[in-house]
Formats: sequence, C-alpha cells, structure tokens
Amino acid sequence: MTALRLFCPAKLNLQLRIVGKRADGYHLLETLFHAIDLGDELVARRTAAGMCLSIGADDARDLVPADDDNLVLRAARAFVAATSHGGGFAFHLHKRVPNGAGLGGGSSDAAAALRLCNALSGSRL
Repeated sequence: MTALRLFCPAKLNLQLRIVGKRADGYHLLETLFHAIDLGDELVARRTAAGMCLSIGADDARDLVPADDDNLVLRAARAFVAATSHGGGFAFHLHKRVPNGAGLGGGSSDAAAALRLCNALSGSRL
C-alpha cells in the first residue's frame, strides 16, 4: 500500500498577543510564526480500519508517547469524524523536535497528519 511522507517543521513564535477569550475558556491569539529547518517526519498509509502510531527518534529524549492523546492520532480521528472516511491510517513519526521546547512540534505533526489523511483518502476536509 502507498505510503506518503511529510516534513513537519518546527516554528519560532516571533510575536504572540492574546486578543480575547472564547466561551470554552481557550484564548484567542494573534501570532506570527517562522518555520525553521529543524523538524519531525511523518509517514502515513491507509489501512482497512483503525489507527496506529509508532514513534522513533535519533535521541531517546525526544520520544513522546504513542498513546491516544498523541496529537497525530487526535488529528487523524478528527479527520475521520469530519469526513466519514471509511478506513484507518497507520503512522510512523520520527521525532527531532524536542518535546516541550515551545517549538510547536506536536502542532506541526498534527497538521501534517491532516494533510496526509487528505492526500491518502481523497475525502477532503
């Protein structure tokens, strides 16, 4: 089965302003980001059903849990719910962005998961 790969760039937050608060308690933000050369790599392929994620890293300190709270799986599940995609996805994430470094690694990984789900399924979000 076809697998697709995306680079998930880390980002530097050059400007951040809180401009309000939503009813659910989250803040409304105005921000300016700059992508940098450091990034993770996400590979995905379609499966008949279900979601799975494996994670590797050059440095064991960069590993994150491959559990249901991982942003890659959360994004893929949201994609399936929004599109009624009739299948699943298998992902492999290679981490290079340090966890908790404020470089947006998890957010970039989630965005890449959505792009890969779109490309693999033909069900556009």
